[in-house]
Amino acid sequence: MIKSLFRQIWNQRHSNAWVWLELIIVLVLLWYAIDLVYNYEAAARQPKGYDTENVFDIQLSIKPALQHDSLLMSRSSEYMEQIYHLIKQYRGVEEACFYYGTIPYTENYQYEGYAPHSDSTHLVNCYIRYVNPTYFKVFRLQPLAGTFDAAHWNKGEYPMPVVMSVTLSDSLFSGRSGVGETCFNPYFLNSKQPETNYKVMTVLPAHKTDDYERYEPFIYLPSPPVTHWHHIAVRVSPDAAPGFTERFTREMQGKLAIGPYFLYDISSYADMKEAFDIEQGTVNYLNTTYAVIIFFIFNVFLGMLGTFWFRTRKRRSEIALRMALGCSRADIFGYYVLEGILLLGLAAVPAIFICANMQLADLTVHTLMDPGIGRFLFCFVLAMLLLAVIILLGIYFPARKAMQVEPADALHGE
Repeated sequence: MIKSLFRQIWNQRHSNAWVWLELIIVLVLLWYAIDLVYNYEAAARQPKGYDTENVFDIQLSIKPALQHDSLLMSRSSEYMEQIYHLIKQYRGVEEACFYYGTIPYTENYQYEGYAPHSDSTHLVNCYIRYVNPTYFKVFRLQPLAGTFDAAHWNKGEYPMPVVMSVTLSDSLFSGRSGVGETCFNPYFLNSKQPETNYKVMTVLPAHKTDDYERYEPFIYLPSPPVTHWHHIAVRVSPDAAPGFTERFTREMQGKLAIGPYFLYDISSYADMKEAFDIEQGTVNYLNTTYAVIIFFIFNVFLGMLGTFWFRTRKRRSEIALRMALGCSRADIFGYYVLEGILLLGLAAVPAIFICANMQLADLTVHTLMDPGIGRFLFCFVLAMLLLAVIILLGIYFPARKAMQVEPADALHGE
């Protein structure tokens, strides 16, 4: 059957050449569109390195009228401890922590460079977070290597313990595990502070600050006692999460007004992500991009469907003749489907060459995900499958209609 199909395609090469050329162009453009979607959607589905589900961010601030009250401010740390204790005891809160530095889903970044003691010229810039020990429980951070020791997580240790993402660890220590290695911050090189020496306690999975970002080097350091500039994060039980923001604000706003402090804001990390994506224009950009791609795919669907529909409809007499010679409807349908798939396969040979050269020429969008053979094959195969489905539909309906007519009537009409 394959030989007869190739012979049939060759005998009708003049009409098939246009279909073949159309398939090449459509396949290349469809691959590019799918590859563009892959760049954003694959990045959005990568793990961030920490879990923010059912986690809420709480911020406190100082009342402007009381910020110069020396008596109140002298007891500010005591007041903050009371507030933190009340937050931890609130119903539905499973765990609480405080931190500052780089805040997820915001433009609040803290960025510095670190170098290993073995090579002081090898400086790696990274994001910084200062956290207390319970931070790792709230955000469910699971070490890849090493064991987190909460008892020694404080600024008084020397060398000071730090926790790194695997991205930073690999960059600093040339792929070694990193646990037990030491590094320093050149910014404090001329300082007498012992904080210039850090020892890696554990190595964490790769981190990023937003879903639509690449993985970046991260380092965690022990935080000083809680103050009003800290962000307080609480993990809430799943049954208490719905309506937690409104409920907490209503019930705790008055109770947290201790000393000069007041509740400034509370929001879930899901809401923070949504607001950040809107603020950065990510939502509008993706909606516009996907709308254009969907419109393009819809036009491809109509165009290719029409091409194979018209092509099959023109061969009504041929279908009738095959039926008259004893071919079953299933055999006839399979024959024409296989012919369409062979045409697609023949078009895939030059198309994959064009697509590969486009990727090598850096003409694709890879702002979030690196181009690679896996990504290329996934997007190309997906484009071929989508075209194969369109071809199948374009052949099925007119062929089915043609096969419902009696062969003698169809041949007589011709």
